[in-house]
Formats: sequence, structure tokens, C-alpha cells
Amino acid sequence: MLELLIAAILGGGAVAGAQYLGSKRIGAAKPAGDLRGSSTVLGHIPLVASKGLQRYATYRGIFLTNPWVYSAVTKLAQDLARLPTHVYALDEAGERRRVRSDVPTRGPRSAAMQLDWILHHPVGLSQFAFWRGLMIDRLIYGNALAEIIRGSSTSAGIEGLQRIRWRNVAWVEEDADGLPLYYEIRKGKNPYGTTRRIGPDDVIHFGRGVDPENPCAPSPLESAQHTIALYEAVVRHLKAYFENAARPSGHIEVDGNLTADRAREIRKMLEEVYASPENAGKILVTSGKWQTTSESPEHSEVVELIRLSREEVAAIYSVPPPVLGILDRAIMANVKELRAQYVREAVGPWTTELESELMSQLVEPVPSWRGLFVEFLLAEQLRPDLEARADVHQKMRHLESIDEQRRQENLPPLNIPGASDVPWVASGAMPLSAFREGSAFMQEAARAYGRRLAEAALSPNGHEPEEAIL
Repeated sequence: MLELLIAAILGGGAVAGAQYLGSKRIGAAKPAGDLRGSSTVLGHIPLVASKGLQRYATYRGIFLTNPWVYSAVTKLAQDLARLPTHVYALDEAGERRRVRSDVPTRGPRSAAMQLDWILHHPVGLSQFAFWRGLMIDRLIYGNALAEIIRGSSTSAGIEGLQRIRWRNVAWVEEDADGLPLYYEIRKGKNPYGTTRRIGPDDVIHFGRGVDPENPCAPSPLESAQHTIALYEAVVRHLKAYFENAARPSGHIEVDGNLTADRAREIRKMLEEVYASPENAGKILVTSGKWQTTSESPEHSEVVELIRLSREEVAAIYSVPPPVLGILDRAIMANVKELRAQYVREAVGPWTTELESELMSQLVEPVPSWRGLFVEFLLAEQLRPDLEARADVHQKMRHLESIDEQRRQENLPPLNIPGASDVPWVASGAMPLSAFREGSAFMQEAARAYGRRLAEAALSPNGHEPEEAIL
């Protein structure tokens, strides 16, 4: 039955006319001789034809109309955008030390602080909107672009980062080694408008070199083009079924003397009075005989096709189905584990890519920034509930100080020297600093021990002399 349904959909199409989800844009309009060595920056996915007319959808159109693609992309983009971004530097002992630009300083910011400021203050957007938009482009088109704004106001010669919509990239020219030679950026939405050229040293290209055959990464949607096309065809079929509710559910039987005018009159009456979901259940009044058919879209094959399509989209982006709200086989035990797996296996690899691209295309080319590290922290995403955190804090007391644990809970430190700023020994819950030679604790312990020895010498049996006489 499923094969017949798909064959019927592929053969005809349920909606009249060719409906386009977007327009085809594969690079910019160039002479044929200029195409060699250049890269396709945008693509499209062919859909099921409608009455012989070819249909297609742009990646942007699929993102906006397929609920499972939209859910997976926005979920990943939002979770990545809200991760804390930290800059670290190595001190003389080789230990990592966090660099913060939000701490007031008397003098000008250091080079490390300038990097932290640039990452947290993109041009024209909030930090969340900047990274969310970049990740949506990366997840839809396979690529994302941020322009490096240069200037003389900082010692590094870089004043900020500005997001460039990948849809505005008209062309990517590649060199002999398969790396980008330059980018042509379209001004505005006009596909035939003016463009400006940017070199690879002035942008951060997320997705560059991921595909060994192309300087631009392929869209993840390409691997699911057949699933997306079938899902869209099923939705069109069901939508047309309910819009034309009277036709699939039966037909009118009339005598053999029916004229063309009479046939048009009956058809018009049925469409106006009885078609569409709002007219369902009305009493049929006609001179012909109504013959009911058993065709219905509510069979298990259609439901199974839609279910499989959403699971394939989730698999493309490595998002567990329960994270997207698909709870068919979800239970409390596996949802918890799948949430942690989602952070490790889906969000984690993307943070590694973002960190490596920032390091190779932004940080390392600047001499004053060498030795700095950019890191997206996943600890916030993996943070357990309050009861589990309390158990972890208890077990980590010999590795973390009380003040460090309070900072993890967004609480102010106690700032008690020798007590809240050092780890504690697990057995007996004593601070490690208490056992240092010459510490206040050791001195007080020695005095207490001396007093106990003196008391034992005066009264060996532990009683006062008068008590002993009685």
C-alpha cells in the first residue's frame, strides 16, 4: 500500500499548479569560461512534480516549511549560542588562566582582553543572535561567514566581527589547492546587484575545507533530499484532500443524458457547498446519486512515512528524537541519558569546530594573540538537577574549594582565608591548609593539646582532688 501511495504521488501530484518554495540560486551569473575553479555556494532540492511541472525548494524554504528541519536546526543553534565563551591564557607556570574583558581596569585593555571583548561584542548584534544566526547558516547551507572588521583602534588591528548572511555570498573562487581565493558578497537581496570582494584572511569561514572536493561544505539537507521531497508531497496530498473533501470521498452518478452545462453546474454546486473541512457533514441535495468511495488518507502507511521522515531528519543532525519532542519510545530513564548524549554527541562536535575555526582563522594569525585559547563551555549544558549537584559538590570537596563551588551556583564567595578558598580533606572535613606547619590551626591544636597534658598531670584519674577524697 505504501508503494502504491508513493507511486500515485510521484505520478501526478495533488495540488494544481507549480508551487515554489524558493528560487534557484547557484552562484552568481557569470560567463561559462569563469565557472572553472569556482564553487557552488547555494543549492536546491528537487521536489515531487505537480501535474508534470517540476518543483524545487531552496534550503531556506525547506527550513521554514519542514517542522522537523526547523526544530532540529533551531534547537542546535540556540543551545550553541547560549554556551559561555571563554578566553584563556597560559601563565609562567603553564597553567591556564581565564581572561576577562568585563572586569574594570585602570589602563587600556591588554591584547588578550581585546580578544575576549571582540568575541562577546559582535558588530550590530548581541552575542546570542550572532552565534545563533551563524549556526543556522552552517546547519542549513553547510557554511557560515563572519567578516573580520579591521582598524587601528586596537593593538591587534581587529575591531570586531560582523556576520555575513550566507545567502549574500554570490561566489567563492577557489585556488589551485582547493582553498578559497576570494569571496564575492552581494549587497542586499538583489541577485543581480553589485558585489564586493573579500579575501580569505578577512573572514572566518565555518565549514571551509570540510568537503575534500570543495572549499564550501555541502548542506546536510542534501543527504535527506528524497525524504524531504516525499514528506512535502504527503503534506500537499493531505492538504489537498481536506481542501477538496467532496471529491476523494465519493462521486455523483447521473443519467446518460447529462449535458456539459449540467455537469459544470453540479460540479460547481458540490465545490461551493460541500468541499473544504468547514462544509463537512452537510446534507447533500442533488438530482444525481451519491456513490461513496473508501479512499482515505488516514491509513498507517502515511503515518509511518511521516514518522520515518522526522526520524531521518533527527539522525542527520545527530539529535535524539526525544530532544525534538518525539516521545514515541521515550521513558524517564532514557530521556535523561539521551539529553546528556545530545550535549556530548551533537553539541560537542560543533563546539570543537567553532573553537578550531576561531583559533586557525582569527587568533593564530595575530602575533599578539598567540598563546591564547578560545573555548565554549559545555559544563552548563551538562549541569544536573539540584539534588545531583549537591551530591557532586560533596564528593568534590577535596578537589574544589567552597568558594569555587559557590561560584558554580552563581553565589558570592565567602572569602574566608584558609577555609573557603582551599579544598577540604574528605575524611573529617578539615581544610588542607589546617595541616600546614605553622598554620593557625596547628598552633591552636598544639596549645589545646598542651592544656590537656597539663590537666592530666594534675589529676591523673580525671577528677578534682576534693572529688577524689569523697
